[in-house]
Amino acid sequence: MRQLTTNISLIFLGLCIFAGAWMVSSALNDSGSQNAVEQVTVHPAQDERQLMSHSELKEYLGISDEQLEKILPEKEDNVIKSKIPYIKIDHEYYFSVKAIDKWLTETEVENFQ
Repeated sequence: MRQLTTNISLIFLGLCIFAGAWMVSSALNDSGSQNAVEQVTVHPAQDERQLMSHSELKEYLGISDEQLEKILPEKEDNVIKSKIPYIKIDHEYYFSVKAIDKWLTETEVENFQ
């Protein structure tokens, strides 16, 4: 009788382990497919620009034309000086969104010290 009870207990324990493993496996598979969807949606849109023109920079910073002129690159004695990071392509200046964000953070830190 004691051996029968032990055998039934072992079979029941085996079934519980099997059912638990199946539930964990199903949960991992479901969360894996959800993570794949989340990873796709985290990436920025393809049409999001990395570089901005003068007018886009003005809108991005929320400043006037006069304020923009004060921070744009200027040429002095064949040397271009700028308070703001820029990229020159041909004769046009463009501004990297990441560089502008970093510059704003650094400028804020300098102003508050």
